[in-house]
Amino acid sequence: MRSLKTIALLIALLGAVPAQAQRIGTTYTYSGLTWSVSTNVAGMEYCTRLFLDATGDIYNSDHFATYGQLYCPALGGGYASAGSAYFDSADGFHMTVSLGITYKLVCDYLSGATLSGSCPVYNHLGAQVGTAFVSFL
Repeated sequence: MRSLKTIALLIALLGAVPAQAQRIGTTYTYSGLTWSVSTNVAGMEYCTRLFLDATGDIYNSDHFATYGQLYCPALGGGYASAGSAYFDSADGFHMTVSLGITYKLVCDYLSGATLSGSCPVYNHLGAQVGTAFVSFL
């Protein structure tokens, strides 16, 4: 019983402390970023486009949160997608996107000029199951 009172007291104290937020910059969202996709991964071979929005503070960071979908018209839908992307100091582009709960697309060292190239695809266990080629449109 004593531990329940302690937990209740901690919850009350935490609720009394206002959350602190610091405004450092302004975030921008880039909508409708689109890549054509071709892959040999089972279950994704009919997917044709990756549609993402990217949100971030371009003046104070080079990292972006991404979200959207891998569109698969032959399957009548797609994979909900979320991840992150960033540019490195050598003008390389890096993007990691979870495709539903099944796959992860890892695009490292794509050209920062074209945002295109080959990307390994991993399953939910972390094993590489194929490769996708993405081409920014």
